[in-house]
Amino acid sequence: MKQTERPGFLISRLAYLFRLRVEDLLAENDCELSAEESALLMVLVESGQPLRRGEFAEIMLRDKTTITRQLDGLVAKGLVRRKQDPSDGRAFLIYPTSKGTRQINNILPAAKALRESLKQGLTAEEWDIGMKAMRQMKDNLIQLESEK
Repeated sequence: MKQTERPGFLISRLAYLFRLRVEDLLAENDCELSAEESALLMVLVESGQPLRRGEFAEIMLRDKTTITRQLDGLVAKGLVRRKQDPSDGRAFLIYPTSKGTRQINNILPAAKALRESLKQGLTAEEWDIGMKAMRQMKDNLIQLESEK
C-alpha cells in the first residue's frame, strides 16, 4: 500500500484541506473567528439549546481545559455567555449571544455550501456509506482509547 493510500494519511490530508477551506470561508466573510471558535459557536447555534462545557468536550473531542479556554475567548468577544445551570448549581450552561448568532448566521450559507462541496462526485448512497464508515472509525478509535 502506498503511503498516500493509508487511512491515517488520507484522514489527515482531508482534515487539513477542510480546515484551510474553513479559514478561507471565515476570511471571505470578514469573520474574525478562528476555525475552532467558529466550530464551537456553530455547534452551539445549530443545537438550538444551551450546552454544558462537558457536552462541548464530547462533541468536539477536546479536553475540558481546551474547551474552557476557547469558550473564554468567545465570552470575551461577546459571542457566548455563561449562565448557572438551574438543575445543577455547580455547572454552567453556555448560550450564544445575539452577536454570536448573527456571526454564525452570516457564515452559515457559505458553510453549508462548503459542506455540500464535499459531496461532489458522490452519489447519496456513497455519501451515506462514507459518513457511516467515518463514524465507525471514530468510534473504534474512541473504544481503543477507553481500553487503555
